[in-house]
Amino acid sequence: MAKRPRNHGYAAFAPEDVADARAGRPPAELREYGAARGLAWLDHARPLGFAAAAPGFDEYRYSVLRGELPGGRYGVLMHQLMEVPVTGSPNVSGTLHGSVVRTGGRWWMPSWPNRTDIPIIGDFLDPPTDHSPREPLDTDAVWIPTTVVATHVPESVLQLFLTRLDRRDKLAPYDFTHQIALEPAGLPGWRLRTHVHPVGHDLLSRMLSGPVREVLARRHADPYFGVLLLRGTLVVRRNGYLLDPSALDQLAADAVTIADAVADACLPELSPRPFSEPLPSPRSEHPEVTPAWRDGYIQVATRLGLAMEDVDELHRAFPSLPVPGRVVAAMRGDLGGGIHGRLVYAAELNLAASERARGAVLLPAPPGARPTAPAGERHDDRKLVHHQREDITVLLSTHTAGFFREEQEDLVARALTFARERDLLTG
Repeated sequence: MAKRPRNHGYAAFAPEDVADARAGRPPAELREYGAARGLAWLDHARPLGFAAAAPGFDEYRYSVLRGELPGGRYGVLMHQLMEVPVTGSPNVSGTLHGSVVRTGGRWWMPSWPNRTDIPIIGDFLDPPTDHSPREPLDTDAVWIPTTVVATHVPESVLQLFLTRLDRRDKLAPYDFTHQIALEPAGLPGWRLRTHVHPVGHDLLSRMLSGPVREVLARRHADPYFGVLLLRGTLVVRRNGYLLDPSALDQLAADAVTIADAVADACLPELSPRPFSEPLPSPRSEHPEVTPAWRDGYIQVATRLGLAMEDVDELHRAFPSLPVPGRVVAAMRGDLGGGIHGRLVYAAELNLAASERARGAVLLPAPPGARPTAPAGERHDDRKLVHHQREDITVLLSTHTAGFFREEQEDLVARALTFARERDLLTG
């Protein structure tokens, strides 16, 4: 890991977190906690499929754990330095403690390393001249110690595309366009922010169910507690580096409670279909797919002899699809040798900025196929994760891809070879 700059900016949401903020790392690790709960220890590594929850450099992540969370969902738990940009002062409203602002350094860039989740101010924050590689903790920003739990809620991708729920008016880079005060819903001080379009009244009412209200009422006393929904990944964050096992269990259980409520709230607005049913051709405009990427995917479909499908309709048809991120391209047809299925690509981050998407081959499930665990079955020798659902076989690439022909076709070949060897093909 890179050496930490002496003059890095830092701050804390609570006085008791200042010493850890100054140190730039937790005082202890969670290895024993994870082992006791059967969670895999990843240390600083970014977990596959959780780019939205683990932005930035390895130096910002500690004690990364992955597996079935207390509460029952598959996800990750970690200590994380939360990066908040500084323009004169930290771009977060409310009280901060022990703030030390670095000045005279590089103009702030989000450490994804791109403008991934800044749909409004991304262009303004681009550095005009400095194109040298990013280094950890080297920008005009403060880093705040937090504990994070994340899980996938694919049902939320369309209605809650980019969403923040907390009690801070401003928290860059998640200052999304539409804001709803939740005091009329009986939650004083809480706000919901969304990008692209506001949340409908019925969806909001379903989402703020009894269990979620109980969580938010109990968390009102926390110096910071917030929820993000980023392209189908739910991220729950609390101030400070939690070390107490019961507190960690409760945070994970609260995240699962919220995730379950969000999924249940979104499902009534979706339209599940059989996998064999064709979907409409593209008619919706994806907010993060540039014309160049759109045209490129059309060329892939043409070259492979596949028909393009509407990506939003795919999310509606298969709401619980275990493909992280928002689908940016979907195509259907004969994948080779008379095997019919779909090739899809999904982006966990803003495709226009990150220029990376993860591919997956979708096939009809063979008769009697047994569902896999929520984590799926990872096969590193094939660079695939196998997810088996009731009527769909999902073969997800372990690698994200830029736009290169060999990356597209290699995935299809790998997936079909794997499916043949594992008797995953129908007919």
